Formats: sequence, structure tokens, C-alpha cells
Amino acid sequence: MKRFHFAVSLTGLLLLSSGMALEGAITCSTSDYSGSYAFYTTGALLQLPPQGAVLLGPFAQSGIFTSDGQGNVIIESNASYNGLVLTGNATSTYTITPECVVTFSLTLPFPLSVPSTFTGILSGSNRQDTVMITDPPGSVVVGRHVKQDQRFCGLSDFNGAYQIDINGTIAAPRERAGLFQRIGRLVSDGAGNFTAKTIGNYAGRFVQEDFNGSYEVSAKCFVTLKYRSLGEDVTINGAMGGHGETAMVMVMSPGWAVSGQLRAQQ
Repeated sequence: MKRFHFAVSLTGLLLLSSGMALEGAITCSTSDYSGSYAFYTTGALLQLPPQGAVLLGPFAQSGIFTSDGQGNVIIESNASYNGLVLTGNATSTYTITPECVVTFSLTLPFPLSVPSTFTGILSGSNRQDTVMITDPPGSVVVGRHVKQDQRFCGLSDFNGAYQIDINGTIAAPRERAGLFQRIGRLVSDGAGNFTAKTIGNYAGRFVQEDFNGSYEVSAKCFVTLKYRSLGEDVTINGAMGGHGETAMVMVMSPGWAVSGQLRAQQ
């Protein structure tokens, strides 16, 4: 397969890598990106090889990056390609400059099978990372990572009040199609149940949506929430970060490419 060549100059990142860092600024090394990071990704795939044309359109993803601190990463995730929800597991390698610029090199999962590069910057004492796709050209995809502090999780680790902040695009059903945003407040009882008061924006149409549901937490710190909204069953899944004070999630419903964060209010 012919590899696409990235033709856009990353001027800002090149300046960072040219030794122009301020005196006294922190420096990074390969080992600084180590452990597991919960993440979510949002954006759109706008240009793909012919075999991936069916996947063109809005994109969302959530899961875990697990790094060995030596330049290797295992990615466990779910992804929505224009509303088609698939498992997106993959492996990647990475490099880090002294200025904390991280470059991930991986092959996008089947059926894309396209070599790709993501570039980002570490922050928050190397606990956070924001990345964007920089090769192949023709797509706009941004991801956010938060480090996990727990090795094993249970129901009680997702407990209390959380801010809801998710967005993306709905491709189907047709009556809901378009850009989407949801904000609100979710309260978990720490025992598998939650309530939520939210506002949903469906392509400019605002809907007050209050609902309740159940949730599960896997030993690997993935949280799965299930509820009914506007007469439909909805599942949200993603990995928790920190000590459970955040969850990087995506909507698993077919036709949705929506992802974001649940952030603890305290």
C-alpha cells in the first residue's frame, strides 16, 4: 500500500524541537510516558484509500494506551467510523523529544490498514497528553489522554457527581442526524446505579433529557453506562483516569460518532 506523505509543516512543533525552549523549562524522555492512559478521540476522516471509503466521515474513539516506558504502546479501544462501531485494538511505537513532543507511529486498524502518525505534547507532570493526526493528510482527529492511577477497579471507583461533556456527530437515525453536544450532571451511587440531568443539542435543537440507568466497571477500569433516552437504549463505554475522577468515553450506539469526558465535580 502506498503510504501517504504528510505535507503540512508543523511549524510550532518544529520550533519546540529546535532547542528554543525557555531556560529552566522541564524536559522529557521516553520513560516519562509510562503506564496506562485513558483516552478519547474525536474528529472526522476526510480522505482515505479506496478500500476505506465506506468509513469516511465523523470519527470517535475511547480506550486505554498502555506504555512500557521504552517506546512501545498497546492500544485497547472501541471506535466509531461514521457510525459503524468496531473494536480498534492496535500497537504503536513512540518517541519523545526533550521538549515533551510525543510522536506515535502506528497502522490504523483493519479495514483501514493505513500507516499513520499522531503528534502531541505532554503536560500536567506528564499525566496528560493532547494529540492530533499528522499523517496521512486529509483528516482532522484530536485525542486527549489522562493517566490512570489504579491498576484494578470496581463499582465504588465510579462514585459521586460528574460533569458530562460529550460531543460529535450523529449519522443515523436520520431524524437526529447532525452535530451533537451534551452537557449535564451525572450522579453515581457507587453501587451500579446513576441518575443524570442533561441538555442535548441535536443539530441546533435543544432537548432537556433527564434519565437514570445502571453501570458496570471492569477490573481494567472500563466503565459501561446503560440507559434509555428518547425511547432508545443507549450504551456509553470508556476508561477511567486518575483514581476514577474522570472517564474518557464514547457512545456505542450504531450511527453515533460521539465521545468526550465525565469529570468528577469534587
